[in-house]
Amino acid sequence: MTTSDNGAAQLRSRQQMILLFILFLGPVVAALLFYFVIPQWQPEHKTNYGVLINPARPLPALHLLTEEGEQAQPQALYGRWSYLYLGGERCDDACARKLYQIRQIRILLNEKQPRVQRVYVAPTVQAAQAAHQRLAAEHPDLHYLVDADGALRDFLKAEDPQALYLTDPLGNWLMVYPGASDSPGILKDIKKLLRMSQIG
Repeated sequence: MTTSDNGAAQLRSRQQMILLFILFLGPVVAALLFYFVIPQWQPEHKTNYGVLINPARPLPALHLLTEEGEQAQPQALYGRWSYLYLGGERCDDACARKLYQIRQIRILLNEKQPRVQRVYVAPTVQAAQAAHQRLAAEHPDLHYLVDADGALRDFLKAEDPQALYLTDPLGNWLMVYPGASDSPGILKDIKKLLRMSQIG
C-alpha cells in the first residue's frame, strides 16, 4: 500500500468516526440546546390531564379530625394515593355526583384499587357525620376527615367547590381536577401514575 493509499484510508476512518459521533451524540446535544438555551422552542404538549402542581407541594402539618371529633391519625393522608373532595356544610346533588364519578374511576383500577383512597373533607364534625349518613350505603369505602381550622382548604387554595385534589403516598399535592373534568382523563392520569410509581 502506498503512502497516499494509507493517508486516504486514515481520512475515511476519521470521517466515519465523526459521522458516528454526530449520529449518536447529535440528538443529545440538540436536546440540551433546546432545553437550556432556547426553551421557547419546547413543545407545549402535555401528557397529564389534570392541572399539575409543579413542583409538587408537601402537605403542611395539619390538625385534622375524625368524624367523631377526635384527632385524626397523622398518616391519614399518607401511604396511598388520595383523591380529596372538600365538602360543604351538606353534601348536595352535585357533591354526590362528584363522589360517584371518583368511585367509578377507582373501581376501574381493578386490582390496583387498594393503592387509591377517596377522602371526603368536611368543614365541621356535624357536616362529616351528615355526609356519612347520606353516603354510607353507596360509598362504604369513603373516608371522612374534618378540616375544622380550614388549614387544608387554605393550602389547596380551594375555590372550585367540585374540584378534586390528588396527593401522593408521601403526602405531596400533585394535581387538581376542576369540577368539569371528565372521568376518562382522570382515569388515564391515575393509571399512568400507578404504573410509573411503586410507592403506595
